[in-house]
Parts: sequence; C-alpha cells; structure tokens
Amino acid sequence: MSTPILPDVEALVTEAVRARLTAVRVVVDLPADWDAASPLVVAHRVGGAAPDPRFLDRALIDVQCWHTDRRSASRLAREVRAVLVDACRMAFSNAEGSLSHFTEVSGPWAPAPGEHANLSRFIATYQITARPKNTKEL
Repeated sequence: MSTPILPDVEALVTEAVRARLTAVRVVVDLPADWDAASPLVVAHRVGGAAPDPRFLDRALIDVQCWHTDRRSASRLAREVRAVLVDACRMAFSNAEGSLSHFTEVSGPWAPAPGEHANLSRFIATYQITARPKNTKEL
C-alpha cells in the first residue's frame, strides 16, 4: 500500500471560509485588484511540517483580512477565526482530505496603516492540521 498524498491545506481553509462567508472574496494569493476587493480574505501557508507524512500535515496559515475600515476588518478577522475553529472541530472536508485541529499562533492584529488609507487590514496566524481522505486503511 502506498502512502497517501496529504491534502492541500490552503484549499481546505479557503473552501471552509467561502462556505460560511459567502459575501467575502477568499483567495490564496493577493489579487491584482486587492485595493478594490474588500471585504477580502487572503489565506496561505507560510510554514509548518507533516509530523507523520502518512496521515497528518500541520500547516501554519497566514490570514489577512481587508475591509473598508478598522472595525469591519477586525470583525472579519474574528469571523474567519470562528469559521476555522468550527471547520476543524467539525472535520470540514473535500475530495482530498479534512481539517482536524486548530491552534491560534497569533491572534488578529492590525499592522500600521499602509499607503491605502481607505482600507484596513488585520493579520492572524493559525496552525491547522489536515488529514488525507483514506487514513483508516493505513
């Protein structure tokens, strides 16, 4: 029996957020029109490792939430955190695998204002664990 391919954690995370926050644009890479795309959530892997490449991946996920003002960006960041907690608790899944554990590494915080005074951003980092589909066979 061969080792299963671990799931794409970024895909699982973005699909889970899109499923609950349908009015929000959720992407892995910052789009070219990011400054006109609020509300916007950018979630991508920035590190992590597979403690057991046969059935467990533990990814560090950077989440950036953009909105038209600080209060709205903060609210969006806290909503995304709640969505991810629930998605891990409920083992949100797709064809490749499922989410299984959530740990907050750095909670939502706002960096200094950038060049775009019309937008606010909150950033958080989470450790998200994922498992491939058929780990029971191993």
